[in-house]
Amino acid sequence: MSVTVDFSSPDIKVNPYPLYREFRERQPVMWNGQGWWIFRYDDIMQLLNDPRVSSARNESLISVLPPDVQRELEPMRNLLTKRMLFTDGATHTRLRTLLTKAFSAKAANVKRERIQQIADQLLAPLLPRGEMELMEEFAVPLPSLVVADMLGISPDRRGDFARWARDQVRVFDRPGTLGERVAVMRQGQAAMLETKEYMESVITERRREPREDLISELIAVEEAGDRLTTEEMVVMIISLLVGGNNSTAHLIGNTVLMLAREPEALAELRADPHLIRSTIEEVMRFECPVQTTSRVAAERIEIGGQVIEAGQNIFLVLASANHDEAHFPDPDRFDIHRHPNRHLDFAHGPHFCLGAPIARAEAQIAVSAVVQHCAGLSLVSDQVEWLDGFSFRGPKRLPMRFQPVTAGN
Repeated sequence: MSVTVDFSSPDIKVNPYPLYREFRERQPVMWNGQGWWIFRYDDIMQLLNDPRVSSARNESLISVLPPDVQRELEPMRNLLTKRMLFTDGATHTRLRTLLTKAFSAKAANVKRERIQQIADQLLAPLLPRGEMELMEEFAVPLPSLVVADMLGISPDRRGDFARWARDQVRVFDRPGTLGERVAVMRQGQAAMLETKEYMESVITERRREPREDLISELIAVEEAGDRLTTEEMVVMIISLLVGGNNSTAHLIGNTVLMLAREPEALAELRADPHLIRSTIEEVMRFECPVQTTSRVAAERIEIGGQVIEAGQNIFLVLASANHDEAHFPDPDRFDIHRHPNRHLDFAHGPHFCLGAPIARAEAQIAVSAVVQHCAGLSLVSDQVEWLDGFSFRGPKRLPMRFQPVTAGN
């Protein structure tokens, strides 16, 4: 049976999880407009690991547009094709092997001290006020500064980084009307080309004079005589901007929002800072910033009593999987002690998020800083305006009140 549901509508975005539950129970594999939507944990896990499912799905973003617009967007199409996220097989394995060497969990741990410094610097001028707009003043700029720091780029470019990331991530949210989609795609391409031009100049500079930063590590990394090209490094940095500046900021915002709404959990975390790791994992499960990821069927696939034909789009609703009763007891209860917690917010299988260690480190450090420095943390309003679109979930704004905690308090 075919239905059409706009999961980005404001009424649904207030709380989409009861609707996900209905589809898990009644239509776990559903045709919705331009593709198949998958809601159950086991089905999503199967497809994330199925070699018949391709990640080369960027065509679905552009191919639905008028031919003249498609020609105009050819530069973006060429860059998207080369993102590791959109590659399969030997190409994906090669890129992941090289990037993993430069972008490892060890590297994230080494940078924790620097992330802490950035978080403290952002909070310092906000604390005396006893109030802040958490997203604009803290959650959004922090990942921008961390990315700039990792790449060895001066923080005075963070405004550009944030703008480039924002404009590019909107490309994947598929706004409603054709006119809106064309405008978003054009803006996204402009941001992508600005990023490309700037980063090519930085890479050229690092080839002449290496530093202790991620760009220099990407230039130096080698596997069996193979190295990354300049274009591959630029594409990786574009991916880092989109993922690092957006989903991590949303994770920070969602966590502070949940803690403000769950005062017992907030009190527990403040009393025992070691609970921050399980708290972040539970927020990724309960109010995950990445609601869905997409794929394309490379071959005919039968799943959940439905047939997905080759070439059809597949939308894996990770947020629904994370509330699946078959894997998470009492899934609609927020529990910072939940264990095990095998959520799918970073996906699974060959395309498990390479930046997961750094995203976790940023969120843990940022939220811990807020909790430890801001007593009596509360929302200015119970009404939350969620981000437009569907793929990413987080508050547009999050005004907070608190009492600053000083040494000795």
